Formats: sequence, C-alpha cells, structure tokens
Amino acid sequence: MKPLEVRENLTEEEFVSEYVAANKPVVVAGIPFDAAKWQPDALRGSIGGMTTQVYDTLFDLDKTSSLNEYMDENFGQDGPMRAAVPYVRWYNQLKDLHFIKGDKAFKELSSIWTKPDCIPTNDLVLPITGGEMTADPVNDNFPYRGILVAARGARTRMHRDPFFSDAIVAQFYGTKEAALYHPDRTAELTQKKDDNSFGGFTDVRADNVTELSVEPDYFGQLEPGQMIYIPHGWLHDVICMSDSISLTWNFIHKRGAAEFIEYLKGDPSKDSEFEVLQYFHKRGGLGKLSAEEMLTRLSA
Repeated sequence: MKPLEVRENLTEEEFVSEYVAANKPVVVAGIPFDAAKWQPDALRGSIGGMTTQVYDTLFDLDKTSSLNEYMDENFGQDGPMRAAVPYVRWYNQLKDLHFIKGDKAFKELSSIWTKPDCIPTNDLVLPITGGEMTADPVNDNFPYRGILVAARGARTRMHRDPFFSDAIVAQFYGTKEAALYHPDRTAELTQKKDDNSFGGFTDVRADNVTELSVEPDYFGQLEPGQMIYIPHGWLHDVICMSDSISLTWNFIHKRGAAEFIEYLKGDPSKDSEFEVLQYFHKRGGLGKLSAEEMLTRLSA
C-alpha cells in the first residue's frame, strides 16, 4: 500500500501528462477557495433552505430534504463512528428528466471557489469542448457534478466511476479518507455483475467502518484546500472522518480516452448510465447520439 502522492503548484500540462495520460491518482494541495464561506453555518445561510438529494452509502436515493434538515439530523455527532450514515449528493442536471437539481445551489456557490489551475477546460471528450467551446466546473455542467455534504462516518462504499470517466473531489471542509484499488484488481473485488459501474463490488468496510478488510494500492486523507484525482477504472472507497463539505465532477480528457473508446465499441446501451452520455452529447449540440455515432465523431 502506497500513500497518495500530494503535489502543489501542479500545472495543467503536468497534471495531464503525469496523471491523466498515465492513469495515476494524485492529491493536489493549495486549490483556491474561500474557506470561511464553506463553513457549515455559512452554507446554511447561503443554500441551507434548498431541497437536496440524500443518498445511502452508495448511489441509491434515500429521500429529499432541505440541506438544513440534513445537517440538523446528522452533523455534530460524537462517539464511535456510526455505520450507514446518509449523505447529500446534490447533482446538476444529468438526464432529460425532472428531478431535484443542484444547478441553483452551484450558481449560488460560484463566487466562493475557483477551478484548480491544473484542471483543463479544453481537449475534453466529455463534456463536449473544442475550438472556443470550453468547460469550467465552477459554472458549467459536468457529468456527475455534485455538492457533497456528509456527516462523520458517511461514505461512498467501493465503486468505480461510469463509462471510464475520471473523477475529481475538491475538499472545502472536514477530512475524508480514500482507499484506491488498481483496475487490474477489478475481478478480485467483484462480487456480482451489475448493470452499471457503481455496484457489485466488495464492501471493504462491511465488518468495521474504521478498518479496511482488503489492502488498497493507494491510501490517504483529503484535507480542506486539497483535491483528489481518481482515474478511470480505479475502484475506490471514501469515508468522512469528520463532518465534510466538498464538490465533485467527472470528465474524460482526450489523452485518457482509450478505455472510453473501447467501452463505446462494446454494447453500452446495456449500461444504465449510457443515458448520461447521450444527454451530454445532446447538450453539446450534437443530438442524442448512438454509440456508433459517438465513435464516428471521435475518429473525425
């Protein structure tokens, strides 16, 4: 098991070449944000009255409530680490259907954080970029872009991100602990086949939330002012060591898109998350493309 590498002052080219193209995880320190305005009381004042999505320890919606109601019920709990603590995962628009979205909350928070310097805004396969069309997670919709508000003990148990996309988690309050497992270990850690990338994997904290039953390849903590890059295909388990506030989003960069292309060459229509891909192509002005049409566009 290796400690997660922590870098500072990482340039965009270094991030893309050393980590995205190499499919290697990293923690980046010193990301820009207004720490005082990400404190729980400050968040209550800015977006606390809005309706949120509350999830279980994976990606099953438990209920909806106001952010204030969630924090009243779950923040500030002392004593032994509790199991099965729910958390807020407040998504932006993902599909062409009606649901409670975080778009308004993201807009309200846009002035109190800035895109980390190393994150590219162009050369992205998803969301759609090219020429003058760029994408910035502060103001633009990304796949699975969400506001994460989670009490101590809340976790996202073992999973990998859909359609071989890469993930970012930017930490603004509290501490998280992340365990990452190399893609080569997928068979070892798969218990049952699922219709998406989220489920079916070994729960490495099933017996005790404070201990891992399977040793990870990388392990470390995420502190305020840091972001973690989780490359595509990597299985990961993340737990909150304290009450926590962070943001997350997914992307596919052209220099890390080889596995995504292979995914499109299979039969992704059987993947329940393929609809998200189609939504983002439609949002980029390309219409609701089939996998074959997406491949044609990429090859062009």
